[in-house]
Amino acid sequence: MKNLGFYRLLTYILFAIAGFLALMVLTMILAALANPVLLFPVFIVACVVLYTYSSWRFLYKGIDAHMYCKPSLRDMIKVNGYGTIAFAMLVGFQSLSMIMNPAMLNDIMEQAMAMQKPAAEGMEEMMIKIMHYLMRFLLAYSILLLIHVVISFRLLREHADAFQIP
Repeated sequence: MKNLGFYRLLTYILFAIAGFLALMVLTMILAALANPVLLFPVFIVACVVLYTYSSWRFLYKGIDAHMYCKPSLRDMIKVNGYGTIAFAMLVGFQSLSMIMNPAMLNDIMEQAMAMQKPAAEGMEEMMIKIMHYLMRFLLAYSILLLIHVVISFRLLREHADAFQIP
């Protein structure tokens, strides 16, 4: 496949980001135990981490090494891929709406800064700039995730023989 180099690069980029998300999931689990409303976001972010690892494992073992992969790996990629699509769509729409309407983001940041301690005074401009950059990063990340999931699903069809017992 001609997109395999791009897919490989994209996988390693997403794999690095998934490492940070995995640490975030570990801390979110503790918060979710105290507040069950947070269980759904923990589940969605965990889907992204599991999808990224599963797709890397399929690339490494099934495509590059031409080794047998268990059918459960294909199922993990598909199920967590759907959760990743949901995550990417939610984050993409949210960051796009914040980018398109910067006044809303500025209002949210002003409210958040008003609730902070006095030690955070003077950092309002920096925090607003960081949030603008973060929204752009999250939009790019969600687009990359969607592209990766589509390519992964296509590769699962093309390399279906990797899941057949030799």
